[in-house]
Amino acid sequence: MIPIRLPKIRALFFLGDRDGLAFRLFSYFAVILSLILVLQNIAEVALIKAILHVPERIQAEMLSLAEQAEVMIEEGDMDELADWERGQDYYLFVLDKERRTISGREMHPHFEFKLNYIRQLDTTFENRVNRPVIAISLRTGHELVIQFPHEYHPARHFPYYFALIQIAIAILILSVFSLLLARYLQRPLNKLQNASNRLAEGDFSVRVGSEVGDSVTEFGRLADSFDHMTQRIHGLAQKQKQLIRDVSHELKTPLARHNLALHLLRRKLPEDSQQLLDRLERESDEMNELVTEILEYSQLENASYSVNLVPTQLESLCHHLMLEMKNNLGPEQQLECDLNHSTLMAMADNRLLLRAIKNLLGNAIKYAGEQAVIGLSVKNANGWVQLVVEDDGAGIPVQHLKQIFDPFTRLEAARDKQSGGYGLGLAIVKEAMTVMKGHVRAENRESGGLRICLLFRAA
Repeated sequence: MIPIRLPKIRALFFLGDRDGLAFRLFSYFAVILSLILVLQNIAEVALIKAILHVPERIQAEMLSLAEQAEVMIEEGDMDELADWERGQDYYLFVLDKERRTISGREMHPHFEFKLNYIRQLDTTFENRVNRPVIAISLRTGHELVIQFPHEYHPARHFPYYFALIQIAIAILILSVFSLLLARYLQRPLNKLQNASNRLAEGDFSVRVGSEVGDSVTEFGRLADSFDHMTQRIHGLAQKQKQLIRDVSHELKTPLARHNLALHLLRRKLPEDSQQLLDRLERESDEMNELVTEILEYSQLENASYSVNLVPTQLESLCHHLMLEMKNNLGPEQQLECDLNHSTLMAMADNRLLLRAIKNLLGNAIKYAGEQAVIGLSVKNANGWVQLVVEDDGAGIPVQHLKQIFDPFTRLEAARDKQSGGYGLGLAIVKEAMTVMKGHVRAENRESGGLRICLLFRAA
C-alpha cells in the first residue's frame, strides 16, 4: 500500500495555513453546516411536538361520542349501540376489558391488529400520515376505540413545512456564506481596487498593507506586493522626472553657446551661406522651445510652481492676447471673440492663464485647418467662469479625447513633423488648471471641430 501523508493532503487542498483563505472558509463553512443541521433537527422536533397531536376540534368530537356511548351502555340496548356505531363518521367500537365488542358488530382484522398499538387521546403522532386507534376510557368500565381518520392527520402538511424549513436553511446558508465572502474577499478586493484607481491617477502615497491587514495570508501578501510595486513605480517616476529636469537644465547651457556661435558665425560667412544659418537658428529655437516647455511642465507637475491666485478679469486679458495672436493666424484663418461678460472675475494666476490660452489658440491655429474659424469666449457656467476655445476643424476621434492632455501625446491624424509641436502644450494646460484649482475638458462640437473649456473658480 502507498502511505498517505497528511501534510501533502493538507497542502493539496490549501489547508496547511491556518490563516489562509481556504482554511478559514473551510472551517467556517463546516461550522455553519453543522449548526444548520442541528437547527434543522431541533426545528423538526419542535414542529412534531407542536403539531403532531389530535386537534382540539377532533378531541371535542371524540369526547362527545364517549358520552353518548356511556348513555347507551347504561340503557343496555346493544342493538341500538350497534346502530349508533355504524351511523358515526368515525370507525369505532365499544370494548370490554378483554377488548371484545359489546355490541356484537364484526371488527375488521386490520383494526383488530391495531388494538395492540392503541393510543390515548393526548398521544403524539409520527411525522407520516396514518390511521392510529385512539382509546377513551368510559366511566362504565368499558373503552371506546376510534380509528383516527387520515384526512385530519396533522402530518399531511408536513411536506410543505419541511420545504419551508429547507428554503429557510438554504437562505441562511447563502446569507452567512455571502457575509463571509464579503468579509474575506469583497472588502479587501474593494480596497485594492480603490488603491489601484488612486495609483492610476498618480497618487503614489497610497498604501493598502495596513488597511487590508494580515488576517488573511493571501490578501496580506497581495497587499505587501502592491505596496512594494507602488514604491517601485514611485521611485522610477521620480527618477524619470529628475532625469528630464537634469537633462533639460544641462541642455540650456550648450544651446546658449550654440546660439552665440551661430551669431558670431553669421558675420563671417558669405551671403550665399546665410540660408543655412537661418535653418540652424530655427532648429536651435525649436530646441530651446522644447527645453523650456519640458522645464515648465516638470515644474507644474512637481507642484514646485509658486502660484499666485488673484481675481482676474478675463475679458481684458483675452482682448490683449487676441491682438497678439492675430499675427500668428494663417491668411484664410479667422479669430472670433465673444467677450461681453466684462463683470466676470475668475481666480487665476496671470502667467499660467496667459500660457494656457496661448497654448490652446496656438494648437487651434496649427491643427484646425488653413480656413479654420477659431472662437474665444467667456461665460458663466453654474458658478464657474468658463473660457472656451473652439474651432470648426476636423476635431479629434472620441477614443483619443482623454489622451490629448497626456504629455508627449501626438495624434498621427493631427500632428506630424511638418506641423510641429511636441505633445506638451495641452499637458501644460491641464497641469496649469490643476495648480489654479480649476478644470479642463475637451469635446467635439456637433457641427464639427474641437471645443476645449477651461473652468475657473469665480472670484
